[in-house]
Amino acid sequence: MEYVIYAAYGSNLLTERLLAYIIGESFRGITKKHTGCPDKTEPVSLGWNRIPYRVYFGGYSGSWEGGVAFLSTEMEPNSEYHAVVRLWKMKRKQYECVKSQEGKSYAKEINLGTLDGLEILTFTSEKKLNYNPPSKLYLDVLKEGLKETTGWTDEEIDKYWEKFLK
Repeated sequence: MEYVIYAAYGSNLLTERLLAYIIGESFRGITKKHTGCPDKTEPVSLGWNRIPYRVYFGGYSGSWEGGVAFLSTEMEPNSEYHAVVRLWKMKRKQYECVKSQEGKSYAKEINLGTLDGLEILTFTSEKKLNYNPPSKLYLDVLKEGLKETTGWTDEEIDKYWEKFLK
């Protein structure tokens, strides 16, 4: 079986959120019940890193009642704005399954290189969407995910997300 590394930068920073896609359940009653993946094996977190792409908020999610996180498709020269990603080792079919459940707004795949011989992949919108701020509910999940991922203080987490809130 073939593995890849999924570089998550939004709500999938949080284990519980990613597992809702894999297992096939609603996330805390906020999202619809997801279809799930045929293979329910839990992905392995390989830690986190920064990538030279910028997070922005756009589109509209009815579940989250506001904009959601996307990555710019062009490299970000200013390292201050490089995105934090959580590296999830998972089977390629699981990655494709999660990507499919995220929907057509996340149709563009970005290959970020390799780690231990495995491709590092993520996905975003094919074109830059208009800015739309996230709801407090969504932002709270992003903060929770970043805390779980990095162990940063609340102050460090707030500082990280605030710079992307225009």
